[in-house]
Formats: sequence, C-alpha cells, structure tokens
Amino acid sequence: MWRDRALTCVLAVSCALAAATASERPRYRVAWATYFGGSHWDQAREVIAYPDGSALVGGMTASSGLPTTAGVVQPKYGGDDPALGHGGIYGGDAFVVHLSADGTTILAATYFGGSRQERGVYGMALDSKANIVIGSATRSPDLPTTEGCYQRKYGGAKADMYAAKLSPDLTKLLWCTYVGASKTDWPRGGLAVDDEDNVYLVGGTDSPDFPLTEGAYQRQRKGKRDAAIVKLKADGSELLWSTLLGGGDAEGLMGVRVDASGVYVAGHTQSRDFPVMPGAAQATVGGKSDCLLAKLSRGGGRLLYGTYLGGTENEFAEHRPFLCRDGSVLLTGVTASPDFPTTEGAFQPRFRGKTDGFLTKLSPDGKRLVFSTFLGGSDGEFFLMPTPDAQGNIYIVGTSRSRDLPVTPDALQSRFAGAAGKWDGDGVLAVVSRDGSKLLYATYLGGSGADLIRGIALGPNGEVFLAGSTSSRDFPTTANAMQKKIGGQTDAFVVKLVPHR
Repeated sequence: MWRDRALTCVLAVSCALAAATASERPRYRVAWATYFGGSHWDQAREVIAYPDGSALVGGMTASSGLPTTAGVVQPKYGGDDPALGHGGIYGGDAFVVHLSADGTTILAATYFGGSRQERGVYGMALDSKANIVIGSATRSPDLPTTEGCYQRKYGGAKADMYAAKLSPDLTKLLWCTYVGASKTDWPRGGLAVDDEDNVYLVGGTDSPDFPLTEGAYQRQRKGKRDAAIVKLKADGSELLWSTLLGGGDAEGLMGVRVDASGVYVAGHTQSRDFPVMPGAAQATVGGKSDCLLAKLSRGGGRLLYGTYLGGTENEFAEHRPFLCRDGSVLLTGVTASPDFPTTEGAFQPRFRGKTDGFLTKLSPDGKRLVFSTFLGGSDGEFFLMPTPDAQGNIYIVGTSRSRDLPVTPDALQSRFAGAAGKWDGDGVLAVVSRDGSKLLYATYLGGSGADLIRGIALGPNGEVFLAGSTSSRDFPTTANAMQKKIGGQTDAFVVKLVPHR
C-alpha cells in the first residue's frame, strides 16, 4: 500500500539541547533545492514521497506560465485574474507536480480548476492504486465535475468544498465533485483516505443547508460557523455520511485522520459550549480561541471524545494532525498564551515570544496530555504537520521570525536570514524526541524574504522532503535545481534532504 523570556528559560533550552547526544541527532545535507513558479505567485502546501525517491507536490498558483507536461488533465491556467483584487479571493488554480528523484526533471505537472479561484491543495493522498486524491475550496461555478459524481453543480455564494481523483500520471480525471450549499463551505487542511479508498474532507461551513445525512452526530448548525466532516464514497458518487460539529460560536477543522476505531479531527473553536466529553484533557475553554481535538465513530453518528486545548489568549491548530498506531494524536500550531498547557519534562515548558509554536500529544482516550511543549524564540513561530519517523522522533515544519530560535549545532542554516517585516520569517525544520523532552535537530531555512515550510514527507531511505513558499530571491537553491531563480512575487519551493553520514 502507498499510504499510508527569562534567563531560566534560555538555560532550560540550552540544557535540553545538551541532553540530546550527537548520536541521537539526525544530520542532513541538501540533495537538491528548487523554486517552482511562474510570473505571479505560487505556493506549495503538500508533498508525498514516492519509494523511488521522487516527490509529488500540491499547491496553488496565480501564474499562467507554469511548466506543465503533455497530455495532463489541465495544461493551461484557468483561474481569474489575480489583479482583480485580494489574493485570498481572486486568482488561483490548484496545481500538482511530480518531480524526479534528482530534482532536475518535471515528470508530470498539471493545473486544476475552473474560471475563478481554487485555493491551494489543502489535502492530498494516494489511494490503494496510487491514484492522487486532492481536496480544497473553490469559487468556480465551472469546476470540471464528472458524470455520476455526488454534486455536479456549484452550490455556494462564496465557496464550496471539492474533492477530485487524478490518475498517477496526471493525464486522467477519474472523478470530481463539489460538496457545498448556499453560503461558504471551506476545507482548510484536511483530507484522508481510508482502507476502502473512501475520502474524508473537513473544514467549516456557515451554510444553513449544508448537506447532512441521516444519523449524523449533529444535524443542525449551532453557531455562526460550525466544523464540517464529510465522507465520500471511493468513486466520488455518494456522500456516505456528513455531520457538523460545534458550539454556539465558530469552529474550523484543520485536519482529519482515520483508523479502525474512528475518525479523528483537529481544529480550533471560539465556542464556550463545544461538546467536550466527561474526563476530557481540558474540559473548559481557556481563552479567546482554543484548539479542539475530537474523535467520532466510523459511521459519524457518535462523538467518542472531545476536548479543548489552550490558554487565556489565542491558539490555532495548524495543518494536519498525526494519528499514532495506538490512537494517540499529535497536534501542532501557534499560541499566544503564556499559560498554554505544557507538561513536566517538556523540552520548552515556558512561553518565550509574542507567539510560540507548540507540539502536543493527546492520549488515545482524549483524557490526558501525554506531553505538551512550546517551541519558539523571542518573536513568533508557528508549526505544521507533525510527522514521526521509524524511531518515533517527531518532525515538524513551519516558520519563525525569532533570531534566537534554539537551533542545533549541526543545523543546515544556523542564523536567521529574514527581514524584519511581520510576515518575513524563515522556514524552520525541527525534530523533537518521541516523548517531547528533547530538541534533536532544528534549523532555519530561507533567504532575505518571507519563507514558510508548509509540508513535509519522509522517504523510505531517510530522505526528508520539504515544500513551501518563498519571496526570497536568495532562497538557497542548488546547482542541480530544476529552477534556480524565482519566477514571480512568491514561488513554491521544494527541498530534498538526505542523511549525512
């Protein structure tokens, strides 16, 4: 199968770094690093590592000149003009590109979208036949939906969810469907494929008529925006189940994972009455916006657990939690709360910056924090996509504006290279021990502009694939890069690291 602020704080960080011996620390060299982009703006959000060392990357583009390949589903840009207005509303197709193992060649590349805007690929997975499943949000009334799909016509005033399945070589659209109703339906970082190739999309909705199924856990919207979880049949023809999840204010989900016992979701909530369960790890809301973690039955009809996670300020879960084999869940994100819940023995128990990133592990029953730690410097960070390796060490990626982020001695880039602007951070790759007590590896990665690592995948031979976006004209590409120079305002980038023996 293919799937699968004080001196005390500084001293604590230094001691924890020293405790991670050289033999424990992963070491890497850059095999290749490349831009991928056209004349406007582009960003990569998802990456999947293939067994042969090549990489599949999904993202969003407003550039009309991407190097697509012959015979693909959509060789030309189809979205609206990004000059019409705000980039969050105008301009954009999704894209999928397959890069060779040595980073020099585009094996296949396609746009995907209609005549208005598709957001970036907010979820990407392979089914049991290596077909490529993508999901995101669309504002296009003419998305190329397929005959026999669940919903052929656009339902939204502002946006619908969509899911699509493409052949491995990107030359065939196997199916595509909308999922949405009369207002705004928005997936934001969640897609999963189960052992029968059924597809799960998560996000949020403010549509009063969002499609829900009989027996769903929550069939009425409670707040101004509720979380939404939908399960589509493997061929896209049927909505197997769909439920809302929320309280009296607003929720959104940032990821979904599935195992034999249930469906796990993570996101954030502003509701003081989010449905937590007895004995929850955190039974009451902590602040203005808290993270949420919840588990539903495989049929979507029962809530098995629900918990808040947060302090007195704002927390936001970031893209894609990780489901461990024992049913525990890893979650990353960003917090502005000095009292965000950390655990004894955590690598960084105290808040350091304007915002810090965090990494938390929730027990299988949702009743206990196995560990929880901050990770950050004196300015701001956020992290995404916790991904354990075979030893259980946890890789996370994101961005930092802090010049004093605790990097390790063997970092690829030990010094901050970004500008002083609000969004001009450097990308970050960090590796935390399986118990959250040690920082095994941390490095900046970026140039003088804004750099963000959005996606990570681990290869079968210890490779680490990183994908993201950069506005840096001096992003550290390599001599063998497929694209050595930035093409537009912001480009996607892809980096392949290999173990340094």
